[in-house]
Amino acid sequence: MNPDDHIHIEQAGNMLVVRFSKLMQRVFRRADADPRMMQLDRLMAEAKDKQTAWLILNEMAVRLEELARLEEMQ
Repeated sequence: MNPDDHIHIEQAGNMLVVRFSKLMQRVFRRADADPRMMQLDRLMAEAKDKQTAWLILNEMAVRLEELARLEEMQ
């Protein structure tokens, strides 16, 4: 994968800032139908604390990168 095609996650005060490359933006649109992403999204909605939300967000980023690698192979 191109090193510029990834996700940047930064903490800004009480918020997490997520920046996606153009490739990842396309993959993110396709991830709406991905069962694993849907499960992570449900978990994120139920997260009770910032640490749990951070862990789930990192897992979402990993899944998006997996989907990007799959797209590149097609």
